Amino acid sequence: MNNSSDMTGFETFPELISGRKFDRYQDGLRSRWRAWRIDYQLTYGDPTPKPALWMDFTIDEALARVTLWESGECDMEVLDAESGADLFREHHEFRSSAEFFETYPKVPIFLRQYRGDDWPRTDKS
Repeated sequence: MNNSSDMTGFETFPELISGRKFDRYQDGLRSRWRAWRIDYQLTYGDPTPKPALWMDFTIDEALARVTLWESGECDMEVLDAESGADLFREHHEFRSSAEFFETYPKVPIFLRQYRGDDWPRTDKS
């Protein structure tokens, strides 16, 4: 379990989850996901021997969940809203919360791509 301070300045997983320090990011995240037209909700699990939080993302076409445990384990999954088919699934074992913050945006990015949102082009063609 990651109990030491994160050298990047981010909180440890126990601080983010049991200490509920992930709350400090919520205003910015809600704004970002709203701008991307993605419904978002954060839920902290009940205290258990393996505490976790869930980040739920929803668009008309798909449902997604990112589950992060205090151990640094993380499951990311996206399901088609109509059929329930798996569209995206990854499991990670992060060593730092910085790794988590770098990786979990794959989920909302995947949702935008699945919906067919246009992304700014980097080339001039």
